[in-house]
Amino acid sequence: MMATAASPLTTIFSTNFTASSNYSKIRCNKLTGHRVIRFRSQIVSHCPSSSLRWSPEFNLRASRRIGRPVTDHFSKSVITSAYVSGPAFDAVVSENDEFKAEDSPEPEDMEPEPAYVITWGLLWKLVSQHKLRLLISTLTLLGGTTCTLSMPLLSGRFFEVLVGRRTDSLLMLLSKIGVLYTLEPICTVIFIVNMNTIWEKVMSSLRAQIFQRVLIQKVAFFDRYKVGELTALLTSDLGSLKNIVSENVSRDRGFRALSEVVGTICLLFALSPQLAPILGFLMLTVSTFVAVYRRTTVKVFRAHGMAQAAIVDCVTETLSAIRTVRSFGGEKRQMSMFSHQVLEYQSSGIKLGAFKSFNESLTRIAVYVSLMALYTLGGSKVKAGEMTVGTMASFIGYTFTLTFAVQGLVNTFGDLRGAFAATDRINSVLSDSEIDEPLAYALQKEIKQKKKHAKEFEIFSANGSGSITQDLEVTGRISLKSAGSVRSLAGSGDICLEDVYFSYPLRPDVEILNGLSLTLRRGTVTALVGPSGAGKSTIVQLLARFYEPTRGRITVAGEDVRTFDKREWARVVSIVNQEPVLFSVSVGENIAYGLPDENVSKDDVIKAAKAANAHDFIISLPQVVIFNMYGVVDVYLLLQIG
Repeated sequence: MMATAASPLTTIFSTNFTASSNYSKIRCNKLTGHRVIRFRSQIVSHCPSSSLRWSPEFNLRASRRIGRPVTDHFSKSVITSAYVSGPAFDAVVSENDEFKAEDSPEPEDMEPEPAYVITWGLLWKLVSQHKLRLLISTLTLLGGTTCTLSMPLLSGRFFEVLVGRRTDSLLMLLSKIGVLYTLEPICTVIFIVNMNTIWEKVMSSLRAQIFQRVLIQKVAFFDRYKVGELTALLTSDLGSLKNIVSENVSRDRGFRALSEVVGTICLLFALSPQLAPILGFLMLTVSTFVAVYRRTTVKVFRAHGMAQAAIVDCVTETLSAIRTVRSFGGEKRQMSMFSHQVLEYQSSGIKLGAFKSFNESLTRIAVYVSLMALYTLGGSKVKAGEMTVGTMASFIGYTFTLTFAVQGLVNTFGDLRGAFAATDRINSVLSDSEIDEPLAYALQKEIKQKKKHAKEFEIFSANGSGSITQDLEVTGRISLKSAGSVRSLAGSGDICLEDVYFSYPLRPDVEILNGLSLTLRRGTVTALVGPSGAGKSTIVQLLARFYEPTRGRITVAGEDVRTFDKREWARVVSIVNQEPVLFSVSVGENIAYGLPDENVSKDDVIKAAKAANAHDFIISLPQVVIFNMYGVVDVYLLLQIG
């Protein structure tokens, strides 16, 4: 094996070229996020040709870009395994892979704009999976709207029958009205149940996928954002997105209000073209106020959401670090910080409420002005004999229907503004973030293998449609060590840090490790001793692969750890903190959390508890607590062990 470097990226090839190269270019757009890896190298080695060759399309494209075919450099050369080390994810090419021209982006596409995590296209893909419920919802929406719009018309005929202007049977007319009064709530119930079911499933899938997206970020992402900010993405921000449907499926909100507005406008113009222009004034006025509202409140909604996230963050930090607060007497300081955050939230809430009330008041004024104009003009037409009393009554009924529908639409627009602001916050956090691609690949591979037997993972794939992690799909290009190889290598050789340079992503100008070379001998215990800030914890984090070296490499038994499956590497690396974190599950599940086999037996749990000197303490607890803590069904057998 031969490695050379003439640039910040160290290039290592494990095998083998049959000719030397001065300049070449490798494209791994699916592995490196559409980045081009350029390198200069002098590689001279000998090996027989293997199955991987430059495709004709790649030769043609390469010849256009560097002035001559690739074979001029490599002759009949092939690559069986290669990776490029650097701060980004290291592309590894397996021996059966072939570069294809269609997989190679053009130069102008090398650094695309960050893709939004949540888009209307994604939401539609998730919603469209429920086609039958969508059809039922659409039919019941139309049915309920038809019933609602028919009521004022029949009410007008009812008044005409009462005053003797119509000779229709009163009983027949009342029967029709009774049918409408029965069908309308039935259609409404079916519509609301189906829409809520659809949206709850969509939000569950979206929430799970966003959680997965957060989970597979690089550790630097969690250094950049506080826990409260990330928690708010999955709670308050997604809650605002959920309210688009859950708070707008009633009769006077959302799609129902929109359908009633459209239907009412058509019927009003059909009943009286002379009075219908009043509606134009109403709609123009309301539309103007809605436009103003849309421009002026989005920043207020965003500030309100950020203030809420700040409160969550303050509470989370205080309670999670309560021992630090107590040891330094920081209660007063935390109370002051919390008070400041609460007052900020209060101020933004008052401002937001003022915008809402002002907008709704203006809407009501516009409606009342329109009604007064209707009464004046319509009443004069009835007295002049140009309009019947029934038509006037129907017109008034439709006007009130329109009033409630327009107000509902205004409220819906307000919910949309909140949802837009929440979506903007989610996208701003996740769209520009860097995914830990080796972890994402290993996790998806493991989930796919278990999907047939684990229904709880289905929600993370959204049935293969509309997933926000679809762009993480890697088509076998990554050649990673198998689980057995990782475990075998981990116990068979020394751990070596070779000329390692490292700076934390949030402090790139501060070099923590500067060309460190260190060997940890197999079968020995090594203690890292040094002053604070010397890099002891940094070395541990690099060994655990929380971060990757800026330059250099870490090897186990001569193999670079970046060729290991990250999930398998995590199984062979154990970290014991001074104060371990306990999850909100039983003690048995907490003990089994770090064991390599997910289907851990009771004996394995108890064996681990004994090794940690915790078993005697656990069995000294009351039996009910033992049951809850260990999560073991047979409490009697548990008490007999040991």
